[in-house]
Amino acid sequence: MDLFEGLNESQQEAVRTTEGPVMVMAGAGSGKTKVLTTRISYIVHELGVNPYNILAVTFTNKATNEMKERIGKVLDIDTKHLWISTFHAFCVRILRNGIEYLDGYSKGFQIIDDEDQLKIIKDLCEKYEINSKPRELQRYISKDKNNTEYEIYSPELKKNYNIISNYYEKYLKDNNLFDFDDLIIKTIELFKNNPKVLEKYQDKFQYILVDEFQDTNTLQYNLMFMLSIRYQNIFVVGDDYQSIYSFRGAKIENIKRFQNDFIAHKLIKLEKNYRSTTEILNLANDSIKNNPNQIKKTLVSNDKSGNKPIYFEAEYEPYELSYILSRIKKLHKEGIPYDEMAILYRSNYLSRLYENMLIKEKIPYVIYGGLSFFQRKEVKDILAYLRLIINYNDDFSFRRIINEPKRKIGDVTISKLETISLEKNTSLFNAIPYYEGSAKNNLIRFKEMIEAITNQIDNVKLVDLVDIVVKETLYEEELKKTYDQEEYVDRFNNIKELKTPLMDADNEYAGTNLEKLEAFLQDVSLMTNNDKTNPKDQIILSTYHQVKGLEFNTVFMVAMNEGIFPSDNCTTEKEIEEERRICYVGITRAKEHLYLTSSKNRTRFGYSDIYRTSTFIDEMNKKLYIHKTSEGLIEKKEAKLKEKRVIKPIIKKEEKKNESPYKAGIKVRHKIFGDGIVISVVGDTITIAFPHPTGVRRLSLSYVELEII
Repeated sequence: MDLFEGLNESQQEAVRTTEGPVMVMAGAGSGKTKVLTTRISYIVHELGVNPYNILAVTFTNKATNEMKERIGKVLDIDTKHLWISTFHAFCVRILRNGIEYLDGYSKGFQIIDDEDQLKIIKDLCEKYEINSKPRELQRYISKDKNNTEYEIYSPELKKNYNIISNYYEKYLKDNNLFDFDDLIIKTIELFKNNPKVLEKYQDKFQYILVDEFQDTNTLQYNLMFMLSIRYQNIFVVGDDYQSIYSFRGAKIENIKRFQNDFIAHKLIKLEKNYRSTTEILNLANDSIKNNPNQIKKTLVSNDKSGNKPIYFEAEYEPYELSYILSRIKKLHKEGIPYDEMAILYRSNYLSRLYENMLIKEKIPYVIYGGLSFFQRKEVKDILAYLRLIINYNDDFSFRRIINEPKRKIGDVTISKLETISLEKNTSLFNAIPYYEGSAKNNLIRFKEMIEAITNQIDNVKLVDLVDIVVKETLYEEELKKTYDQEEYVDRFNNIKELKTPLMDADNEYAGTNLEKLEAFLQDVSLMTNNDKTNPKDQIILSTYHQVKGLEFNTVFMVAMNEGIFPSDNCTTEKEIEEERRICYVGITRAKEHLYLTSSKNRTRFGYSDIYRTSTFIDEMNKKLYIHKTSEGLIEKKEAKLKEKRVIKPIIKKEEKKNESPYKAGIKVRHKIFGDGIVISVVGDTITIAFPHPTGVRRLSLSYVELEII
């Protein structure tokens, strides 16, 4: 058996360099998993090392299983008991075998998850009359355990945190419990307090391998350092260009720390890429050049050339969508399956725009690692409020949001209300006045709140209803209590993005606000992707973080606008550097076709505004991509129209025309909104892109007065 078959020179060097500390900087698509598994097989085959004396740790069960499967095939052994696992699984195994060395713990200890942890903290807050948010206290406890930098600015919160964290730790110990953070902490504690136990495992693990090293946190680094210090046969493989998980506690600084702790280490670079074309890799290399303090790598293709990446700069969002659709249809017609195409965006809330685009065209898609926009809990909650305020007979929506946020209205109360509803032959909402019980005041307050929102419908714009619901229900406060900062922002952005289709509905639908809202909610209920004929052949919609490690024939990096990508939450140079690494990760997901798109005029969170091109596009060498704009397309359409066009008077709403004089691409003048460009005309509806602050508007040709200019 030739272990080195198919390995390039650098990969072979990484496999053969078995003694001493080794750091492998593995560029995207450079075959790091093959190197890891081949190295383990080589150590067993060529050096005669017992496979149970080798430790390999990674971050996911998927990566663990993949390594075990490959090694099992090469070595022809049962890999079930090999020391190849995630960090947490490794620690559990150590603790199970040595728990008696930890003071106060015994065999049979239990591991609690996040929900168990939160319940314990809530109970402790109630017991000791602590008036702080349990979810917030939970976040700080985890940050503290993981040595993550943080600062508690409120003196009261700081005092409460110190009280609860002490009681929490005591509770865990008294009940023989570990949370996930404890697994690594207690393993390190076990080793520190029991040198003989540490020595036992140092002797056992003659060779240690760490996957995705750029994603390790301080505790994980300390654990591997302790185990490897005797033999120093530690092999770490990662890529500083792809370190994008600082929000999870990952420390890119661990790369520099390794270099300082193991001065005699050997650095090997894997720069041959087996995934992408030369043209895509050229852009990837250029995109990361502005990040300082990194180990320079230049990815080269494995003799694979193709077309240059394309950057499409649209004037308005509909043009961006139209371009993406045209590329998808063309490539699919040429034989590229949908599941080999990915639309990638920086934040989850952006999915709505591209979902709607695909739904309208009946193109199958799947949200990878997440939910469709209108299926996300917080979006469904707000939609349920909107349904209830226009229809008090909607028991389904009532049940969904009666206790969202929490109002101390439990299942027993709902059960009694259901009985009253049947007796009175009315809805749950209308049954509230007949309810008698301890929850009556809470129910009455809920009813009055819903009625108060209903009374505002005719006096506000539809888009404002989202803010009104969020404010009156205290929904945002509940999000802050329930989720950490990262997830709170993500979920609240989804709610804010719900304002955009409501703003469109205000312009698109006819009738009163109530009628418009009814039509909108009905259309939303139909916004499902049930027309998928082949569930396997679906376009992937995803954030960059979710698809790290995956690859696609075709990648669309959309909404490449400043404030969106890089995110407007970035305030430091360090954060911008991580955003730039995210951009690099996006580019290197593409194998053959790469499209980057942006729009000068975007509607976000219910507001139309002008957005400039992403810094990351501006930084790229313009010779490395083809720059296309929607302006050229518009000019061509206008040129054709001018040949036949005569100056027309203002078209009055009472002037009936058999054929509309308005075509996509022509310029028109509105007496209030000013000059704009027609995007489309469908039946009686004309869609026009006006300058900021008006933005894109859908108008009825039966009522609007326009002048062709």
